[in-house]
Amino acid sequence: FFSAINSTALATMADEIDDPGVDFHGGMGDDPEQLDGEEVMEDDPEVKEIMGDEVDDAADEQRTNIRGSVPKSSGSDQEEAIVQCDTSVGPITMHFYRSWSPHGYDRATTLFEKGYFDHSHFFRVVDHFLVQFGIGYTTDKELKAFSLSTIPDDPTRPELLPFKEGMLAFAGSAPNSRSNEMFIAYDRAGSLGQSPWETPFGKVTSGLENVKNFYKGYGDMPPWGKGPQQGPIHNRGASYIESDFPLLDKFETCSVQRMNQSGAGVIKDVNVIKQSDTEVIQDANVVKNVAAEIKKANVVNKAETKEEVPSFPFTTLLILSSIVLSVLLGLGYMRNKKKKKYNKTT
Repeated sequence: FFSAINSTALATMADEIDDPGVDFHGGMGDDPEQLDGEEVMEDDPEVKEIMGDEVDDAADEQRTNIRGSVPKSSGSDQEEAIVQCDTSVGPITMHFYRSWSPHGYDRATTLFEKGYFDHSHFFRVVDHFLVQFGIGYTTDKELKAFSLSTIPDDPTRPELLPFKEGMLAFAGSAPNSRSNEMFIAYDRAGSLGQSPWETPFGKVTSGLENVKNFYKGYGDMPPWGKGPQQGPIHNRGASYIESDFPLLDKFETCSVQRMNQSGAGVIKDVNVIKQSDTEVIQDANVVKNVAAEIKKANVVNKAETKEEVPSFPFTTLLILSSIVLSVLLGLGYMRNKKKKKYNKTT
């Protein structure tokens, strides 16, 4: 599963260079050291020394998947992801769509989230054709084993073809062989997409100029060019690239933002908002009702207060008037009496 990407594309390239030694079934010719498949990986003592039993475990899982075991999907068909990466040339942004390729989306997004591609190289850069990457340098055995396990192919998407510049898909060698290697298409990659493992799962949405500026001087892998071979990358890691192909560009670090992870969750949130709005309206109605009751109570209190004010009886007024008149008459009488006594004295 570390082989050439597409037999049709390789056949076209072989015709151009008239090379009869190309193996169109996924190999690189008759030289076993140029083959990149399960047999080489399982039997390579250097790989076993580095990775231990996880090579056999990954191979067993690959065979299980090829027989038809389908890993469970991990999200909504409407889920998408924005992957932002810094590279040695400059930043790039990729947009992945689960609706395009559910299994491919899940694997690619998870590998980027776990940092599997961080600091790995773009080891195959063919002008006007593609950029291939995906052999990580992680020392996490569990992550490495996960990256080597295979996933089932997704249904082909004729409406997405032919391949457009910037589209991403997995590399593979046979049905259900996708694992960790991917490619970004250049402008003349229209022949890609015919193999079952080449269903697109995303595209570059920003920084495509940086992708087009990745170093291409080494050309394709042997025998078509002088680029690195995949076997030594697995065996020796970054040291092989840095010593023998120092000009190749690479990822720095990447970040992932998932979107629309659960349609049910979105509907639930909307319902909660609607419920909250209803509660607010209900609360407002309660406030209005309370205000109306308070207003009504105030009117009643005013009415009751008005009724409780006693009217001043006429008899009471008459009695008071008589008292006042008597006092005044008395005062007048005393004053006249005092005045007569004074006159009589003088």
